[in-house]
Amino acid sequence: MKNGCCFLIVLAAVFFITSCKTAKVMIVDLTVPPVEEVSDKIQSLTLVNRAVDRRFTDDPKDTIQLRFYESQFNLDTVIYDRSASDTLLKALGNLLYESGRFDVVIPENRFLERDTVNLYADQMDWKEVEELTTRFNTDAVLSLDYFKTGISAVFGKIPNHNWQVWDKDFLYLADMRVGYAANFRMYYPGEKENLISYFLSDTLQWQEEHIEITPLFKSFTKVKDALAEAGIAAALNLNNRIAPVWKSYERAWFPSGSSLLRETAAMVGNNEWEAAMKKWKDAADSKMSKSLRSILEFNTALAYEMMGDLDEAIRWGLKSYSSFYRPVTQNYLNILKERKRLFEKK
Repeated sequence: MKNGCCFLIVLAAVFFITSCKTAKVMIVDLTVPPVEEVSDKIQSLTLVNRAVDRRFTDDPKDTIQLRFYESQFNLDTVIYDRSASDTLLKALGNLLYESGRFDVVIPENRFLERDTVNLYADQMDWKEVEELTTRFNTDAVLSLDYFKTGISAVFGKIPNHNWQVWDKDFLYLADMRVGYAANFRMYYPGEKENLISYFLSDTLQWQEEHIEITPLFKSFTKVKDALAEAGIAAALNLNNRIAPVWKSYERAWFPSGSSLLRETAAMVGNNEWEAAMKKWKDAADSKMSKSLRSILEFNTALAYEMMGDLDEAIRWGLKSYSSFYRPVTQNYLNILKERKRLFEKK
């Protein structure tokens, strides 16, 4: 009885190894649904900047930096930087367009400046919204209606606890934090009663230490650059909320095991999923071993996922599972079903 159990265990191990011996792992980029879905009625956007008013300046990098050096890099202040707000708008436009979810127009005259110092821009007049969407042939206007950056810079000495690197009792430390707050409004003329607002805020930090002051500040991020990075961070923040984002995942597949698989491996390397899939499907219809047919069906399922058709990916994954059982197929089906659940939830 004991010998019989050992034989079954060995047989199961051999079955697992042989069934997965040609499976490899590749890194693929796939979309993740947005946290806050925008109505499908809105496919194109005009981006404008209504946050800039008389408080905003566009001082050169050296001018801003000198102001901080004159205060011994110990300063806590608010800077309304025109360039940082524009960086936010441009970065957001690029991100939304690259997501594949929206067509984006950023007008040359995108600063709809207001002659006021109110903290928040008033709601845009719907007549102006309709003029913008008509002029640029878009569905809605996404307007930056508020933007503020606060900078806190600290410079001083700290004890040196790393004598193996620096032979000195103390080090110079520079610390800079940039907090941003931004507010966007989505103006869609088709649903004037449903004005959507997006508030964004976060703090970025830079910190360095050195034995000497000059090399410390030579490599330290300049204030103007930090403001621009804050604009980019705000753009990423909103993009990740309303647009699908790309993330890297591991996926198993079968690039070898037959002459056909070796031939199509080059197609996959060139991202020619549709062409490779056609060969796999054509071959899977012919008479062959169940093991090889299940491999072709598995690869076909992966191809459908790469092309964005989760339903077909699941269908072909089930075909592969039925043709020849492999643990890797069962695991892949679970992954596909979870991805489909996430998209259906959104």
